[in-house]
Order: sequence, then structure tokens, then C-alpha cells
Amino acid sequence: MKAHTTLILAAGLLTGTAVADIVRITAVGTVNSSNMGVFSTGQTMTVVIEYETAGPPQLILNQQAFYVDHMTSISFASGAWDTSESGAFGQINKYDNLGNTDGINFRVGSLQSDYQFTNPKPQAVSLDGIDGSIFRGANINFASSSNAVWDNYDLPGSYDFTQFDQTQNASFGFNNGSFGVGWHTVSGEIVPTPGVLGLIGLGGIATIRRRR
Repeated sequence: MKAHTTLILAAGLLTGTAVADIVRITAVGTVNSSNMGVFSTGQTMTVVIEYETAGPPQLILNQQAFYVDHMTSISFASGAWDTSESGAFGQINKYDNLGNTDGINFRVGSLQSDYQFTNPKPQAVSLDGIDGSIFRGANINFASSSNAVWDNYDLPGSYDFTQFDQTQNASFGFNNGSFGVGWHTVSGEIVPTPGVLGLIGLGGIATIRRRR
């Protein structure tokens, strides 16, 4: 099923330059495979990811750019499981023309050894488990059958999620089981930083003053 399309536009404030650098992705889907009773097939899952676009990748290897600790917030909610983490953590893998495909992957793990390729490793997360199960890791994936989605390795500040026609899914691992999710609604937005909000306020004040 195709995801909804949301374009993120970085609006110029006062000077006309882009000032936002935190992107929030919200994905809603359903569990499509599971060997855990607390996550039954058909159960709704919501994931919210925030990441910082500024800064270079730690590693570029085999048509892939690996970003370390660029995620600033993540939350998962499904049934009785509701957990979140904030800070600087995780690994983002953006690939451009890898096997004639483009895509992006967001990975969080409870152990630094869960992450691959980069050194030093990204920070681990301490997300809650459920019913005695211990959270181990999650992969959130968006992949296109085309190699025309990206033309560089920069972290994207805008998306057209309908371009990811090959894969829109996630996998979750616990110490005693795992489950998969297929996304059916995905949206994105820019999250203004406190400095941006200040600029918005100043712009409003300037507008009021001009009108007087």
C-alpha cells in the first residue's frame, strides 16, 4: 500500500534562508509477522523519529553514507508498549544507487555492538521492554526501486514517500522474539529549533511594527 506523500519545505525566515535542521518522521502501520504474543498480527504500530540533518557522515562506503548519533528522539507505541528515548544516538544509513536503488535506514540498538561498520560506534538506547521481554533493536526502512531519489549523501530535509515503492517496513527484536511491521501512512515535517522559534517571533514583531 502506498504511503501518503508529505513534502518538507524549509521556509526562509527574515533573510529567506533555510533555518530548520530537525526532521520528524511519523510512520503508522500494522504488525505483519510476529512470534510474540504481545504483538499480534494486525496490531497498530506508530513510530516517531527525529533527526538532525546538519553535519557530515562518519563513513561513506559502497554507495552508503553512515551517520552516527544524528537521531535526537525516537518513540514506539503499539498495544501496551509505549516507550521513547531522546538525546543523540543511533545510526542512519542513506544509500544512493546501491544495486540501482536508493533508500534510507534508521537503526537503534540496546548495545553498541548492534551497529555495523562505523567506529566509534553510535550510542545505544535504553528503551523499555514489555511483559518481561527486553528490547534489543529496531530497523526502520524506506527503499525505492529507482536510483533517482537521491543525488548526494546528505541527510534529507524533505521526502516524497511515494518514491519508496520497494520497501516501507520495520523489524523489531527482543531477547525472546521479534516482529515485523509494514507502514501504510508516513509523514514528515521540520521541527523548528528554539532559535528558529525566536526568529519567528522576531519576524512577527517586525511585521506588527511595520503595520503601525
